[in-house]
Amino acid sequence: MVELMKMSAFLGCVLFYAGCGQIHQSNESAHLLLDGHLNPYFERGNVHIDKKEYGKAIEQYQNALLLEPDSAIIHAALGWAYYNVGMLDAAILQADEVNRLKPNDPELQKILELLHQQRR
Repeated sequence: MVELMKMSAFLGCVLFYAGCGQIHQSNESAHLLLDGHLNPYFERGNVHIDKKEYGKAIEQYQNALLLEPDSAIIHAALGWAYYNVGMLDAAILQADEVNRLKPNDPELQKILELLHQQRR
């Protein structure tokens, strides 16, 4: 149980570092699409994360990825939402995608290792 709590805290820190920290500051450093508009799905997902409505956040982040499939921030946010509903395999896939988009990040390597260990 203690290990799981450590893992959860570490995952939160790493995903914050990888981009989810911008969730709470999304109006200041907003995710803009090419036409200059905000990604409305990402913004709605952030609202659901704040309310701990992870299932609704997952749906919104999945839609956001249709608009921005190469956004590390959205993949990290989706991974965090998956983790919070106990979908560890899906969280790992999102962490892998963040790793693909932000290669050679030592913090992401650590979290991927821990996620894979937890899955076993």
